[in-house]
Amino acid sequence: MATGDRYVADVSSFRVPSEVALPAAVFISILVFWELIVAAMAIPEFILPPPSAIAGAFVENYGTIAEQLLITLQAFGLGATLSIVSGYLMAVAMAQSSVLETTFYPYVIIARSIPVVALLPLFIVWFGFGFPTIVVISYLISFFAMVVNALSGFKSTDDELIEMLESFSANRREVFVHVYLYASLPAVFAGIKICVILSFTGVIVGEFLAGSQGIGHLILTYNNHMATAEMFAGIAAVSITQLVLFGSVTALERHIVDWQYGNGGA
Repeated sequence: MATGDRYVADVSSFRVPSEVALPAAVFISILVFWELIVAAMAIPEFILPPPSAIAGAFVENYGTIAEQLLITLQAFGLGATLSIVSGYLMAVAMAQSSVLETTFYPYVIIARSIPVVALLPLFIVWFGFGFPTIVVISYLISFFAMVVNALSGFKSTDDELIEMLESFSANRREVFVHVYLYASLPAVFAGIKICVILSFTGVIVGEFLAGSQGIGHLILTYNNHMATAEMFAGIAAVSITQLVLFGSVTALERHIVDWQYGNGGA
């Protein structure tokens, strides 16, 4: 009995966080309503398949979806890494040099306002169809967001703390490591999260318009063949992947920037 009582106590003490439970409840409600409304209105599956048909299509085509998703992740990994690293380094350079910031920051803002997709025909001429053009789109669509966010983080540093360190003869490297680097982490991680979403979206768009493989091209192929359930299955795979990527960065942020959440990294 003692063991059973302890088991009940352990179960009763378990709580699902509200930030997980509430969205999950809404999502399940939407799926149930979707399933019921499609059945009640007898909507043809090629127009709007029910969630059960989408789940079946996902299971049936899992191998193909996973294979094409891996191709997409390769382009995403390269594009996102390049945009995050180069965007961060450019922000560091502009934060350390007012001349560089004054000279190049207006161009960053202008370039950020240009729709990257509008430049796709030019990229195809330069790089051809396929992987290189897709990576370029993924890179450019996220690079400027990283620059802007990281630079805003560097600009939010405490001037009094910098002056105090300089009064103790701290050099520029020490000031950067102990003040700029740490104080900018929340803004930098915000930029990384934006880059992850934009870069992955850029790959999908690139595969739609200039690709011959990848999950974006697979979704387009399903659409051309009126395989609507399979198309929704591909879209679901994209959504799940983006949630996992975003959640991974958020978890890393909570671990590194523990002071931002006031929980000691727990």
